[in-house]
Amino acid sequence: MGQSPSSVRSKGSRKSLRTFSRKNKLNKSNLSHTFNLPPSEEYPELMNVNTATEEQLMTLPGVSRQLAQEIVRHRQMIGRFKRVDDLALVSGIGADKLELLRPEICTRKQLSRTSSCTQSLDSMRLNTESKLCSVNASSVFQLQCVPGLNQELAANIVDYRNKKGPFKSLDDLIKVRGMDILRVSTVKQHLSLEMRKSESAQHLNGYANGWKDRSITESLSNGFASTPKTPHRKSLSMPSKLLVTLPNGFAAAPVNDILDLLSAYSHRPVVEEVFGYERDGVRCCRLSSWNLHQLSVDKVTNPGVMEVICRTILENKLSIIAIQDVLEEAALKLVCEELNSPTLRRVREWRSNSYRWEYCISDQMDNQYLGFLYDAGNKAMPVEDVDLEQVALVTKAGGVGRLQAELTALRGERYCAVARAFLICNRPVILLNVRCHSTLSDVEHGQLHRVAKAATSSGLQLVVLGEFSVWENVDALPSCHPLLDEEVSTTIDKNYKGLTSIIYADVEGKSRFNGKVGTIRSGLSHLAIPRGWSWGGPASPFCPVWAEYNIPD
Repeated sequence: MGQSPSSVRSKGSRKSLRTFSRKNKLNKSNLSHTFNLPPSEEYPELMNVNTATEEQLMTLPGVSRQLAQEIVRHRQMIGRFKRVDDLALVSGIGADKLELLRPEICTRKQLSRTSSCTQSLDSMRLNTESKLCSVNASSVFQLQCVPGLNQELAANIVDYRNKKGPFKSLDDLIKVRGMDILRVSTVKQHLSLEMRKSESAQHLNGYANGWKDRSITESLSNGFASTPKTPHRKSLSMPSKLLVTLPNGFAAAPVNDILDLLSAYSHRPVVEEVFGYERDGVRCCRLSSWNLHQLSVDKVTNPGVMEVICRTILENKLSIIAIQDVLEEAALKLVCEELNSPTLRRVREWRSNSYRWEYCISDQMDNQYLGFLYDAGNKAMPVEDVDLEQVALVTKAGGVGRLQAELTALRGERYCAVARAFLICNRPVILLNVRCHSTLSDVEHGQLHRVAKAATSSGLQLVVLGEFSVWENVDALPSCHPLLDEEVSTTIDKNYKGLTSIIYADVEGKSRFNGKVGTIRSGLSHLAIPRGWSWGGPASPFCPVWAEYNIPD
């Protein structure tokens, strides 16, 4: 009693005040000239989603840390939000949540109502003059750090500069592919026309159509100076004392290597399950298959590709990986060396690494190799590459000679295959790495079936891993059982056909797999991997798959 309605603040008062003030800004003539909104918390500023940090975004209603990260990630991809409705494209924001956020956010810079936040244009110029980025001398990586520019636009600016010469006016940016008037007005305040020597001359090992499209690297030559050719590595280092101001609300940070900047923006998945080489009290390891799509020395020396391969293996605790489509043996050797002596920060910082990885590879077949990477130093699950004679001595199994004969006779026009024997905790398993080019004939199916029968009759577990062109190649193998369903997609790019699968043959009617299988789909892309005129491509269009294999006591 005695309280007026105006003295009671409802839960929706903040929203209504924002709405009221925003609508009346559009029609100031309806307000008295003496009516001024006081600079108080009753009338808070709208949050600019183009400059807000994750922590600031989390203060909005219904925005969790994960959703804030998605907003920042999407903003980095597109450069900036042009309007509030663009947030509908962010994963996790639907129509209802957008309407909840709409009264709280904006996409353009607002003038502060408080005098303490007022800054003259001259003082802003003085504060930012030393931080301006030269549009005529900066590299692609430096330009992409300018708020409002993404990697594609930065590359387009450098390409235009190469073809037309230095920019004579910042307004000429409107002629660059992908630029519009609003974006030019946004980025102009962060750019200058100064013709100074670029602070970093870098070369990124670009690729398209087999990683060797020279037109991409040449068109970026004004932003990336080629380093002297070496047999394998290419330097991507930056001056150690250079401070790079990251866009979109990130604070300035020292960067010792350009890869650190790209890695900071490249998503790595959070490992949800801590796999301890045990499932329901039974020891087990993870066997995996991965088509690395034309793995060459040129490809693997791209630090983004190397980081994706190594971190994917380490994060998922894969013990043995069957790898297909290796063009050069040296490429697989380089991956093994990086796992054992990491040079990349993200590979080096992963603690659960035995640093005793080894590899084995087949003879060249159809202009490619098939290989295996395996963890020989894991104390919980040691792996050893052996031959069939050693398997026979360890297991005292008969019929190994017949298995050897069937493996030697493996020949096919539509597939290539290589088998290796491994001891996992001194328990033998035969892994057959296969890559099919087309549908197998009845004769070729018969060859694989005889190998499976010879292995199981000897009491040895046979596991077939690899890439198959059609599901019929998987389903038509008698007495063998696929661990992945036909509906499971194992490719990232729909333009690539084929499926990766793991198949096992029964041993005495029992399976040594515990039913836990997975397709790795996240963390396979990196900003250092070129994709046309932008970056963020995948290391391979194919996903790695894994299955847990029980080790009998």
